[in-house]
Amino acid sequence: MRTRLLVIVAGLALIIGGCDKTKEHELQAQLDKNQTDRMALQEALTDREQFVDQILKSVNDIYADLEKAKSKEKRLAPERKGSEELPWVNSRETRDGFLKTINEIGSELKDSRKKIADLQARVRAYRGEVANLTALLDRLKATVQEREEAIAQLKGRVQGLEQTVADQTKLVSEKEKTIDDQKRQMNTVFYVAGTRKELEKKGIITEEGGFLWGLLGSTTTVTSDADLADFKPLDKTMDQTIRLPGKIDEILPHRKTDSYATTATDDNGSDLKILRPDKFWQGNTLVVILD
Repeated sequence: MRTRLLVIVAGLALIIGGCDKTKEHELQAQLDKNQTDRMALQEALTDREQFVDQILKSVNDIYADLEKAKSKEKRLAPERKGSEELPWVNSRETRDGFLKTINEIGSELKDSRKKIADLQARVRAYRGEVANLTALLDRLKATVQEREEAIAQLKGRVQGLEQTVADQTKLVSEKEKTIDDQKRQMNTVFYVAGTRKELEKKGIITEEGGFLWGLLGSTTTVTSDADLADFKPLDKTMDQTIRLPGKIDEILPHRKTDSYATTATDDNGSDLKILRPDKFWQGNTLVVILD
Protein backbone atom coordinates (compact mmCIF):
# COMPACT_ATOMS: atom_id res chain seq x y z
CA MET A 1 0.00 0.00 0.00
CA ARG A 2 2.73 2.36 0.96
CA THR A 3 4.65 1.57 -2.19
CA ARG A 4 1.59 2.28 -4.25
CA LEU A 5 1.14 5.66 -2.58
CA LEU A 6 4.72 6.60 -3.34
CA VAL A 7 4.25 5.75 -6.98
CA ILE A 8 1.16 7.99 -7.16
CA VAL A 9 2.96 10.89 -5.47
CA ALA A 10 5.90 10.55 -7.83
CA GLY A 11 3.56 10.58 -10.83
CA LEU A 12 1.82 13.71 -9.61
CA ALA A 13 5.17 15.39 -9.12
CA LEU A 14 6.18 14.59 -12.71
CA ILE A 15 2.87 15.93 -14.04
CA ILE A 16 3.14 19.15 -12.04
CA GLY A 17 6.77 19.60 -13.10
CA GLY A 18 5.83 19.09 -16.73
CA CYS A 19 3.05 21.71 -16.50
CA ASP A 20 5.44 24.25 -15.02
CA LYS A 21 7.93 23.70 -17.83
CA THR A 22 5.22 24.22 -20.47
CA LYS A 23 4.06 27.41 -18.84
CA GLU A 24 7.60 28.58 -18.53
CA HIS A 25 8.21 28.00 -22.23
CA GLU A 26 4.97 29.73 -23.12
CA LEU A 27 5.79 32.69 -20.91
CA GLN A 28 9.29 32.95 -22.35
CA ALA A 29 7.91 32.82 -25.87
CA GLN A 30 5.47 35.61 -25.02
CA LEU A 31 8.27 37.68 -23.52
CA ASP A 32 10.40 37.15 -26.61
CA LYS A 33 7.46 38.20 -28.83
CA ASN A 34 6.86 41.29 -26.75
CA GLN A 35 10.53 42.18 -26.95
CA THR A 36 10.49 41.72 -30.74
CA ASP A 37 7.34 43.81 -31.06
CA ARG A 38 8.80 46.48 -28.82
CA MET A 39 12.01 46.62 -30.91
CA ALA A 40 10.02 46.71 -34.14
CA LEU A 41 7.89 49.55 -32.76
CA GLN A 42 10.98 51.37 -31.63
CA GLU A 43 12.54 50.95 -35.07
CA ALA A 44 9.31 52.19 -36.68
CA LEU A 45 9.24 55.23 -34.39
CA THR A 46 12.90 55.94 -35.07
CA ASP A 47 12.34 55.58 -38.81
CA ARG A 48 9.29 57.85 -38.61
CA GLU A 49 11.25 60.46 -36.66
CA GLN A 50 14.07 60.36 -39.19
CA PHE A 51 11.57 60.65 -42.05
CA VAL A 52 9.84 63.62 -40.42
CA ASP A 53 13.20 65.25 -39.72
CA GLN A 54 14.21 64.84 -43.37
CA ILE A 55 10.92 66.32 -44.59
CA LEU A 56 11.13 69.23 -42.15
CA LYS A 57 14.73 69.95 -43.18
CA SER A 58 13.63 70.07 -46.81
CA VAL A 59 10.71 72.32 -45.87
CA ASN A 60 13.08 74.67 -44.05
CA ASP A 61 15.33 74.78 -47.11
CA ILE A 62 12.34 75.69 -49.29
CA TYR A 63 11.29 78.43 -46.84
CA ALA A 64 14.85 79.78 -46.96
CA ASP A 65 14.67 79.84 -50.78
CA LEU A 66 11.34 81.66 -50.56
CA GLU A 67 12.84 84.28 -48.26
CA LYS A 68 15.67 84.86 -50.73
CA ALA A 69 13.16 85.21 -53.55
CA LYS A 70 11.08 87.58 -51.42
CA SER A 71 14.15 89.69 -50.68
CA LYS A 72 14.86 89.99 -54.41
CA GLU A 73 11.23 90.88 -55.04
CA LYS A 74 11.38 93.69 -52.44
CA ARG A 75 14.20 95.31 -54.39
CA LEU A 76 11.86 95.42 -57.38
CA ALA A 77 8.89 96.81 -55.43
CA PRO A 78 7.67 100.32 -56.28
CA GLU A 79 8.76 103.18 -54.08
CA ARG A 80 5.62 104.50 -52.45
CA LYS A 81 5.92 108.26 -52.74
CA GLY A 82 2.34 109.16 -53.46
CA SER A 83 2.44 106.85 -56.48
CA GLU A 84 2.76 103.16 -57.09
CA GLU A 85 4.50 103.55 -60.41
CA LEU A 86 7.60 101.44 -60.83
CA PRO A 87 10.81 103.44 -60.41
CA TRP A 88 11.85 103.47 -64.07
CA VAL A 89 11.92 106.17 -66.66
CA ASN A 90 13.03 105.15 -70.13
CA SER A 91 16.17 103.15 -69.38
CA ARG A 92 16.13 99.99 -71.47
CA GLU A 93 19.12 98.65 -69.51
CA THR A 94 17.27 99.09 -66.20
CA ARG A 95 14.13 97.35 -67.47
CA ASP A 96 16.19 94.48 -68.86
CA GLY A 97 17.87 94.08 -65.46
CA PHE A 98 14.49 94.01 -63.70
CA LEU A 99 13.11 91.42 -66.12
CA LYS A 100 16.23 89.28 -65.63
CA THR A 101 15.73 89.35 -61.84
CA ILE A 102 12.02 88.58 -62.20
CA ASN A 103 12.79 85.60 -64.43
CA GLU A 104 15.36 84.37 -61.88
CA ILE A 105 12.74 84.59 -59.12
CA GLY A 106 10.24 82.76 -61.31
CA SER A 107 12.74 80.00 -61.96
CA GLU A 108 13.50 79.67 -58.23
CA LEU A 109 9.78 79.48 -57.41
CA LYS A 110 9.34 76.82 -60.07
CA ASP A 111 12.12 74.77 -58.46
CA SER A 112 10.48 75.19 -55.04
CA ARG A 113 7.14 74.03 -56.41
CA LYS A 114 8.81 70.91 -57.86
CA LYS A 115 10.54 70.17 -54.53
CA ILE A 116 7.20 70.46 -52.72
CA ALA A 117 5.57 68.06 -55.19
CA ASP A 118 8.40 65.57 -54.59
CA LEU A 119 7.95 65.88 -50.81
CA GLN A 120 4.19 65.39 -51.12
CA ALA A 121 4.79 62.24 -53.15
CA ARG A 122 7.20 60.94 -50.48
CA VAL A 123 4.71 61.64 -47.68
CA ARG A 124 1.89 59.89 -49.56
CA ALA A 125 4.13 56.89 -50.25
CA TYR A 126 5.28 56.65 -46.64
CA ARG A 127 3.64 53.85 -44.67
CA GLY A 128 0.92 55.59 -42.85
CA GLU A 129 0.34 59.18 -44.03
CA VAL A 130 1.65 61.84 -41.67
CA ALA A 131 -1.28 64.27 -41.38
CA ASN A 132 0.73 67.15 -39.97
CA LEU A 133 3.28 66.96 -42.75
CA THR A 134 0.54 66.84 -45.38
CA ALA A 135 -1.04 70.00 -43.98
CA LEU A 136 2.36 71.71 -43.73
CA LEU A 137 3.20 70.94 -47.35
CA ASP A 138 -0.23 72.13 -48.49
CA ARG A 139 0.36 75.49 -46.78
CA LEU A 140 3.86 75.71 -48.25
CA LYS A 141 2.50 74.98 -51.72
CA ALA A 142 -0.11 77.74 -51.29
CA THR A 143 2.66 80.17 -50.26
CA VAL A 144 4.69 79.38 -53.35
CA GLN A 145 1.59 79.84 -55.52
CA GLU A 146 0.97 83.28 -53.97
CA ARG A 147 4.55 84.33 -54.68
CA GLU A 148 4.29 83.05 -58.25
CA GLU A 149 1.12 85.09 -58.80
CA ALA A 150 2.76 88.19 -57.30
CA ILE A 151 5.86 87.86 -59.47
CA ALA A 152 3.70 87.22 -62.54
CA GLN A 153 1.82 90.47 -61.86
CA LEU A 154 5.11 92.33 -61.43
CA LYS A 155 6.40 90.91 -64.69
CA GLY A 156 3.17 91.96 -66.38
CA ARG A 157 3.66 95.51 -65.11
CA VAL A 158 7.21 95.61 -66.45
CA GLN A 159 6.15 94.27 -69.82
CA GLY A 160 3.22 96.67 -69.85
CA LEU A 161 5.62 99.51 -69.12
CA GLU A 162 7.85 98.30 -71.93
CA GLN A 163 4.89 98.44 -74.31
CA THR A 164 3.98 101.92 -73.06
CA VAL A 165 7.56 103.10 -73.55
CA ALA A 166 7.64 101.48 -76.98
CA ASP A 167 4.40 103.23 -77.94
CA GLN A 168 5.65 106.56 -76.61
CA THR A 169 8.99 106.10 -78.35
CA LYS A 170 7.20 105.32 -81.61
CA LEU A 171 4.99 108.39 -81.17
CA VAL A 172 8.00 110.61 -80.45
CA SER A 173 9.84 109.10 -83.41
CA GLU A 174 6.88 109.77 -85.68
CA LYS A 175 6.63 113.35 -84.42
CA GLU A 176 10.37 113.85 -84.90
CA LYS A 177 10.12 112.43 -88.40
CA THR A 178 7.22 114.77 -89.16
CA ILE A 179 9.21 117.72 -87.81
CA ASP A 180 12.28 116.64 -89.80
CA ASP A 181 10.18 116.32 -92.94
CA GLN A 182 8.70 119.76 -92.35
CA LYS A 183 12.14 121.25 -91.74
CA ARG A 184 13.46 119.51 -94.83
CA GLN A 185 10.61 120.92 -96.88
CA MET A 186 11.15 124.39 -95.43
CA ASN A 187 14.88 124.24 -96.05
CA THR A 188 14.70 122.72 -99.52
CA VAL A 189 15.22 125.14 -102.41
CA PHE A 190 15.66 124.51 -106.14
CA TYR A 191 17.99 125.88 -108.79
CA VAL A 192 18.58 125.42 -112.49
CA ALA A 193 21.41 126.74 -114.68
CA GLY A 194 21.75 126.94 -118.45
CA THR A 195 22.10 129.24 -121.41
CA ARG A 196 19.30 131.63 -122.20
CA LYS A 197 18.33 129.54 -125.21
CA GLU A 198 18.26 126.31 -123.19
CA LEU A 199 16.15 127.82 -120.45
CA GLU A 200 13.70 129.40 -122.90
CA LYS A 201 13.34 126.08 -124.70
CA LYS A 202 12.44 124.36 -121.42
CA GLY A 203 9.89 127.07 -120.69
CA ILE A 204 11.71 128.21 -117.58
CA ILE A 205 12.30 131.85 -118.62
CA THR A 206 10.57 134.24 -120.99
CA GLU A 207 11.00 137.79 -122.29
CA GLU A 208 8.40 140.35 -121.30
CA GLY A 209 7.81 143.97 -122.38
CA GLY A 210 10.06 145.96 -124.71
CA PHE A 211 9.39 147.04 -128.32
CA LEU A 212 10.37 145.97 -131.80
CA TRP A 213 9.04 142.52 -131.02
CA GLY A 214 10.89 142.41 -127.75
CA LEU A 215 14.30 143.12 -129.24
CA LEU A 216 14.72 146.29 -127.22
CA GLY A 217 13.82 147.05 -123.61
CA SER A 218 12.53 143.54 -122.78
CA THR A 219 12.86 141.95 -119.32
CA THR A 220 13.73 138.32 -118.64
CA THR A 221 11.48 136.68 -116.07
CA VAL A 222 10.89 133.20 -114.68
CA THR A 223 7.71 131.66 -116.02
CA SER A 224 4.99 130.91 -113.50
CA ASP A 225 4.55 127.35 -114.77
CA ALA A 226 8.22 126.31 -114.79
CA ASP A 227 8.57 122.58 -114.19
CA LEU A 228 10.52 121.86 -110.97
CA ALA A 229 11.57 118.54 -112.49
CA ASP A 230 14.20 120.55 -114.40
CA PHE A 231 15.57 122.00 -111.14
CA LYS A 232 18.03 120.53 -108.65
CA PRO A 233 17.25 120.54 -104.92
CA LEU A 234 19.49 122.19 -102.30
CA ASP A 235 19.44 122.54 -98.53
CA LYS A 236 19.65 126.29 -98.01
CA THR A 237 21.04 125.79 -94.49
CA MET A 238 23.89 123.56 -95.69
CA ASP A 239 24.69 124.27 -99.34
CA GLN A 240 26.36 127.70 -99.47
CA THR A 241 28.32 127.29 -102.72
CA ILE A 242 26.89 126.27 -106.11
CA ARG A 243 29.37 125.12 -108.77
CA LEU A 244 28.17 126.19 -112.25
CA PRO A 245 29.46 125.02 -115.67
CA GLY A 246 29.92 128.47 -117.20
CA LYS A 247 30.14 132.20 -116.67
CA ILE A 248 27.16 133.72 -114.85
CA ASP A 249 25.25 136.21 -116.98
CA GLU A 250 22.13 136.81 -114.89
CA ILE A 251 20.44 135.53 -111.76
CA LEU A 252 16.66 135.27 -111.53
CA PRO A 253 14.76 136.38 -109.59
CA HIS A 254 17.21 139.21 -108.93
CA ARG A 255 18.94 139.15 -105.53
CA LYS A 256 20.60 141.90 -103.55
CA THR A 257 24.25 141.90 -104.54
CA ASP A 258 25.44 141.86 -100.93
CA SER A 259 23.79 138.46 -100.37
CA TYR A 260 26.07 136.55 -102.76
CA ALA A 261 29.39 136.60 -104.59
CA THR A 262 30.61 135.01 -107.83
CA THR A 263 34.09 133.78 -108.67
CA ALA A 264 35.49 132.20 -111.81
CA THR A 265 36.97 128.71 -111.63
CA ASP A 266 39.94 127.24 -113.51
CA ASP A 267 37.68 125.09 -115.70
CA ASN A 268 35.87 128.13 -117.17
CA GLY A 269 33.06 127.65 -114.69
CA SER A 270 31.79 129.76 -111.84
CA ASP A 271 31.14 129.45 -108.12
CA LEU A 272 28.08 131.15 -106.75
CA LYS A 273 28.73 131.73 -103.05
CA ILE A 274 25.72 132.51 -100.90
CA LEU A 275 26.84 134.95 -98.24
CA ARG A 276 23.53 135.71 -96.56
CA PRO A 277 21.08 132.82 -97.03
CA ASP A 278 18.26 134.65 -95.23
CA LYS A 279 18.34 137.45 -97.83
CA PHE A 280 19.36 135.36 -100.82
CA TRP A 281 16.56 132.83 -100.50
CA GLN A 282 13.49 135.05 -100.39
CA GLY A 283 11.83 132.48 -102.64
CA ASN A 284 12.58 128.78 -103.10
CA THR A 285 13.72 128.85 -106.74
CA LEU A 286 16.85 130.13 -108.44
CA VAL A 287 17.52 130.42 -112.18
CA VAL A 288 21.09 131.09 -113.31
CA ILE A 289 21.54 132.19 -116.91
CA LEU A 290 24.98 131.32 -118.26
CA ASP A 291 26.86 132.86 -121.18
